[in-house]
Amino acid sequence: MLSPSLALLISIAGILILLRLRVHPGFAIFAGGIILSLLVLPLLSIPPLMLQSLINYQTIRLLVIIASALTLSHLMEQKGLLAELAATLESLGPKLALHFIPAVIGLVPMPAGALVSATASGGIVKRMGLAPEQSTFINFWFRHIWEFSVPAYPAIIITSVLLSVPLSHVVATLSPVTALAIVSGAVLSYWILKKLPKVKGKPTRNIAYSLLRASWPILILVSSILLGLEAMIAFPLMLILLAVQQKTNWPELKKAFKYGLDPKILFLLYAVMLYKATIESSGAAQAVFSDMQAMGLPALVILVALPLLMGLATGFSIGFAGIALPLLVPYIASDSGIHGYALLLAYTSGMVGLLLSPLHLCLVLSVEYFKANLAKVYRYILLPPLVLEAIAILIYSIAT
Repeated sequence: MLSPSLALLISIAGILILLRLRVHPGFAIFAGGIILSLLVLPLLSIPPLMLQSLINYQTIRLLVIIASALTLSHLMEQKGLLAELAATLESLGPKLALHFIPAVIGLVPMPAGALVSATASGGIVKRMGLAPEQSTFINFWFRHIWEFSVPAYPAIIITSVLLSVPLSHVVATLSPVTALAIVSGAVLSYWILKKLPKVKGKPTRNIAYSLLRASWPILILVSSILLGLEAMIAFPLMLILLAVQQKTNWPELKKAFKYGLDPKILFLLYAVMLYKATIESSGAAQAVFSDMQAMGLPALVILVALPLLMGLATGFSIGFAGIALPLLVPYIASDSGIHGYALLLAYTSGMVGLLLSPLHLCLVLSVEYFKANLAKVYRYILLPPLVLEAIAILIYSIAT
C-alpha cells in the first residue's frame, strides 16, 4: 500500500483528469474516492465503507436538504414567483433592478441559476444598451454574492456537515465575505453604469406587497434557519407550505420533484460524502498535514492553494467544499473548536476559484445568453475575486 499522502495526491490527480475529460463531477469524485480506497485501505473494507457512507445520518440529511431546496426553487419558477419578483424589482429603477434581480433570485440555490436571472433582466439590458460583457458580469456576480454565506446553499451546508458545526456558526463566520462581495461588485458596476443614459422603470403599485408575495418562501426559509430551525426540517416544511399555498396540482409537483431528485446531483452528494469518509478512514488528511508541516509550508499557503485549485478545477461549489475542506480539517478544526479565520480564508479561496473557473456553468450560460466574449468578460470578473482573496489573506495574517 502507498502512503496516504501520495495516494491522496494520485486520487486528486485522477479527479482533475476526469474533470478535464468533462466527466460529470459526481462520477469524477466517486472515482477519486475509489482510487484512494484501493491504494490505502484493505480491499474487504471498501464495500462496508461505501454502504456506511450511504446510510450515514449526515449523508441522508444532506440528500434531504439539497433535494428539497432544488424542488422548492423549481416550484417557485413554475408558479411564476421568480418572474413576478423580477417584474416588481424593475419598478424600483432599471439600474437597481440589474443588481436586485440576480441578487434576489440568487437567494434560491439552483443549478445554472444565473440563466434564470439573465432571462428575467434581458429586457432591461436591451433598453439600457449595456454591452454583453458588462451585462454578463453584473448578472453573474450578483447572482453569487449569497453563496459565500447563505444557509440555503449546498456548499455552506456541506461545510457545516464536514466540520460538524452548527449551520448558524458557519453563516456567522462567512457573512463578512458576502458584505465584501457586495461592495466590491457594486464599485465596479457603478463605474460601468455611470456612463449610461438614464432609463425609467415601469411603475408597479404596492411594491412592498408584490415583493413579499413573490419572495415570502425565501424570506421565511432563510429566517427560520438563522433562528435555529434544523435545515433538514426547514426545507421540506417550506416546500410543503409553498405547495399548499399555491394549490399545486400533482403534475406540477411531479415535475418539481423530478428536478429536485436529479440522480446525478444526488449521486454527486453521495460521492462527496464517500470521499470524506475515505479520507477519514485512511488518515490521509492527517498524513498530508504532517507532510506539509515537515516541508515547512505555511498554513496560509495551504489554506489558499488547495480550495482555490479545486474551485478552478470543478467550477462547482460542492466540488471544492467536498474535496478541499476534508483535507483542511486539521487547520480549521481542533479540540478547542473551529478556527474561524482559517475557515473564512479556505472558503473564500474556494469561492474565488469557483468564480474564475471557465467550467462554471453559470458563467458559461450567462456568456451564451448575452452573446458575450468570454475573454472580455474576464476583464470585469477578475478584479472583485482577487480583492476578496487579498482581504481574506490580510485578515488571516493579522489574526494569526
